Amino acid sequence: WAQFRLQNKPIGRYKLNQELRLKGIKQDIIQKVIDETYNEIDELTLARNIIKEKIVSSKIKNIRIDPKKIYNFLLRRGFSVEVSRNIYHELNNKQV
Repeated sequence: WAQFRLQNKPIGRYKLNQELRLKGIKQDIIQKVIDETYNEIDELTLARNIIKEKIVSSKIKNIRIDPKKIYNFLLRRGFSVEVSRNIYHELNNKQV
């Protein structure tokens, strides 16, 4: 289920943890699922892929990408501060 979820609407570790807890799954099982899932999928790469789609969509709509909004978007999607910050800095460096 977790891998299917990440393929359809990618989310970070924290959001996946929250969704599984809401389904009533025990924390030890959740931790095992998260470890296995994110061992196969790099969270930073997952975040980059989401942002690439968002950038392409924004270019089509002729909207400027604000790195701060992307940072907040990734946090809402459950990505860690570290991953969100890395993407933020990558976007800032491209715009300079």
